[in-house]
Amino acid sequence: MAVHGSTDVLRDARRASARAEVKFSHAVLESSVLVRRLNRRRTRRQPERVLGVGDRRSRDLPLALMVAVVAGRLYAFAFPAANVWLLAVVGIGMLLFVLRRRSFWIGALIGLVFGGAFWLSLIDWVALFLGPLPLLALGGLEAALVSAGCGLIAMAYRYVPLVWDSPAGRITLTPLVVGAAWTTREVIAGTWPYGGFSWGRLAFSQSESPFAPLASWLGSAGVGFVLTTAIAAAIAVATEPAASLPLPRRRLPVRVLIGSIPLLILAAVPGYPIHSSGSLRVAAVQPNTHAGYFDPLNAPDRNLDATVRVTEAAPLRGVDLVVWPEGGAQYDPLSDPRLRSQLHQLTARARAPLITGAITTRNGLIYNSSVLWTPGHGPTAIYDKVRPVPFGEYVPDRRFWTALAPTLLAQVGRDYRIGSRSSVFDVGGVRVAVNICFDIVDDGLILGAIADQPQVLIAQTNNADFGTTDEHVQQLAIARIRAIETGRAIVSSSTIASSAIIAPDGSTIAAARPFTSQVLVADVPRVTGTTPAAAIGVRLAATLALLGGILPLLARHLARRRRT
Repeated sequence: MAVHGSTDVLRDARRASARAEVKFSHAVLESSVLVRRLNRRRTRRQPERVLGVGDRRSRDLPLALMVAVVAGRLYAFAFPAANVWLLAVVGIGMLLFVLRRRSFWIGALIGLVFGGAFWLSLIDWVALFLGPLPLLALGGLEAALVSAGCGLIAMAYRYVPLVWDSPAGRITLTPLVVGAAWTTREVIAGTWPYGGFSWGRLAFSQSESPFAPLASWLGSAGVGFVLTTAIAAAIAVATEPAASLPLPRRRLPVRVLIGSIPLLILAAVPGYPIHSSGSLRVAAVQPNTHAGYFDPLNAPDRNLDATVRVTEAAPLRGVDLVVWPEGGAQYDPLSDPRLRSQLHQLTARARAPLITGAITTRNGLIYNSSVLWTPGHGPTAIYDKVRPVPFGEYVPDRRFWTALAPTLLAQVGRDYRIGSRSSVFDVGGVRVAVNICFDIVDDGLILGAIADQPQVLIAQTNNADFGTTDEHVQQLAIARIRAIETGRAIVSSSTIASSAIIAPDGSTIAAARPFTSQVLVADVPRVTGTTPAAAIGVRLAATLALLGGILPLLARHLARRRRT
């Protein structure tokens, strides 16, 4: 009986244990289902935080904004006159560092602060004669475009790692999308609104840096793309968790050094080889006159007489071409008898043609023009400026904008028409392409003109409206990059400062002292052929801009699909 009783107790215990195991299994199953449901809800609400890449805490935003201010100022010092080109790498690196793990709107806010600090410092020369309103308007618009671009960069940092969640994705794909997004902002700013304003491009800060030769291969937009990508890759390597890097030593200095390798490689790239076929002897005149449209000391008669005197005193024997700046003649040589007489006498004495900036009127329309005056023949070719400056040389949508700022815009008393003539002149069998002032910032004009195979580029400019500010040295830096980009020598003739003759590799053949009356006479190489930048630069810029706008949005869409 005792044996049977103990058997029954053991059997009952086993049954109770089995029932307990079944209940425990049900409990585990139910808890796992609950956990999955909770995780799905959390993923829907905060998918990036679940995966460890969400927004940083809001308490570090003030610090990020302070970093953006410092980064913007450092980036401005990379441009002339400070011209510390390395600060562009530092400033953009600081900006990209604080844009990581941000939402679009927080990234846009950081970009707005960075853009304001940069632009209001870089183009303070806008306010010289016209006061702070134009500076605030232009600087504010450009800062808003920087803001939108930084929002795209923040999206790239936030969503691309979710699509390709691996060290390789974070170190390669994400920086490429970041670089494309940076290029999107640069290209849009250079084309919109009213033709855009390409001033302040990353490439234009590198005119005298080891990265300048890249412009001959990729164009100015391509230089901005590869440098931003390389900076983003260096940051990615430096901030990647040490355990995920297949390196024998994972300390931070080693990662920083390895991350800098792409920048070092880019700095070692040589320029595209250029071959010249002879030379053109050019005299570039810098008269040092007050020819600015808004300059209160502007006196057209006195300016013209000064330009003539400086030219007559120069050794012009053997010169093939004389170049006057934009504003060299503020009258119409097609109709003004005094100016026609002076040009006839000058060209006859020099036995060489002369290209002068002039204001021409045809069919009741006013143009900012370059006129080729040939000895014994007079005007033989005319180019009308294709990029007159909005709100400076004409007022677009005048009725609308004048209602907002009537006193300011009343100072722009005439509207120059947009030109449509070819910019290529035939000067004694040498093809010469002419650009007037801000024409030089337009990719389409500069690179498009190379299709007509000019052998030398002429850049006429009138910097008198900007006095002793940094505008003239910033413009010369752009001309230097354009020389490298096109593989053509550029003769830059200014009214007051930074007149120079630049070789196809960006080096200086001759340069005038600022704010002096001087004539530069030098042999300029005649170049044929096309650089890769001239061949593909515009299409490459458009492609990168398109990808930079699409890829962050595509990554966001794919990341949201993956989490479901």
